[in-house]
Amino acid sequence: MKCFSLICLSLILSTVVIGQPAKAIDNKDSYSWMFGTSWILTDDDGESFNPFLIENMHSHLFPSRFFVDKFIYNGWSAEAVLTYSVYNPNKLTNGQENISGSLFSMDLHSKYSFYKLLNSGAIDPFAFAGLGISVRDNQDTLARALSPTLNVGVGVNFWLSKHIGLQISSTAKVGVIDLFKSSNYMQHSLGLVVRFESLKRTDNSFNKSKYKIDKRRKKIKIDGKKKGRKDT
Repeated sequence: MKCFSLICLSLILSTVVIGQPAKAIDNKDSYSWMFGTSWILTDDDGESFNPFLIENMHSHLFPSRFFVDKFIYNGWSAEAVLTYSVYNPNKLTNGQENISGSLFSMDLHSKYSFYKLLNSGAIDPFAFAGLGISVRDNQDTLARALSPTLNVGVGVNFWLSKHIGLQISSTAKVGVIDLFKSSNYMQHSLGLVVRFESLKRTDNSFNKSKYKIDKRRKKIKIDGKKKGRKDT
């Protein structure tokens, strides 16, 4: 856990340094794509009424949460997430000790950003919900090895520039088959996000006709008199 704390501190300091040159942070009404990677803490100790016991959370040094977010409309977006976590045998897993192995999950979420409720473009809170599949490869006999989950969560993006931000989120995953039993767990994440704005073409030369025909009536002179003639 000390290593994770050092990583979090260094990540915050480095991103603040990167974000300093930006004069204005603008949280626009839309973007095209958002990508991110995070370090995660996995809470799978079985303590339903104590979901934030740091001493029982599993963690590792490398970032292992990856997501892609596609903006849809008016704050709504769709998110796909992949996570990989390694169990620490010195931590509790569903009340058991000496459990080692790994946990892999794939999730699809519908996400809503509350940026319109805030005047500051730098703070971007959001909530999400969706479905996922969790695969456990360990000696835990209480939880299902393959478990569909119902996911709900909250988080916030702190935009350090127009394109780079720091994201913190928490996700509760409830087993669909064994509802509110040993297949449930929580994951907390801290990482970097990058968003890209929609590309807009400013040059409309391809939409304009290269040759134009003037269909206006013109007047020509014949023997000093003006007569109207419509060009064909």
